Amino acid sequence: MNGVSYFGRGPGENYIDRASGSKVGLYKTTTDEMYVPYTRPQENGHRTDTRWVSLTGTKKGILVVADSTIEFNALRNSVEDFDAEEASHRPYQWNNFSSEEIAARSDEKARNRLPRQTHLNDVIPQDFVEVCIDLKQQGVAGYNSWGARPLPEYSLPANRDYHWGFTLVPINKEEEIAVKAILKY
Repeated sequence: MNGVSYFGRGPGENYIDRASGSKVGLYKTTTDEMYVPYTRPQENGHRTDTRWVSLTGTKKGILVVADSTIEFNALRNSVEDFDAEEASHRPYQWNNFSSEEIAARSDEKARNRLPRQTHLNDVIPQDFVEVCIDLKQQGVAGYNSWGARPLPEYSLPANRDYHWGFTLVPINKEEEIAVKAILKY
């Protein structure tokens, strides 16, 4: 299911605090095209303010219809391919720390807090598509050379209740055209 069509912000990746240059519209792409090869591999290809998204193969697919709006990404890798704690053969990433912090570093303290050092050639497209459907994703931040936290309006406090939903609809190639025509409006 490499084909991706959606009605939301695009055409490129966008995040809650990086969306003003992305216009809401109808977009068609592929999971391969959604991948962004950052120098340090990390989560990527996110889309916001999405009303619906369809993922299709040669004959069949799935349609995700938001109750309101959702955010999503669809990649030929799992999130763990980018920053997996299971990749214990890779060192922790101690970049952007002071020399004192690096000298006092502890792998035990880094466990489950710091990403493992992953390089671009470590990320190999898989023979599946992993789709993440989110209510919202915290903003990217980094307003001061990537050290800052997201502004409060782009954060998701843990001490609140959130309610959201979506419907999954199996579709075949013929149905996809009709469904998109209906959902466009």
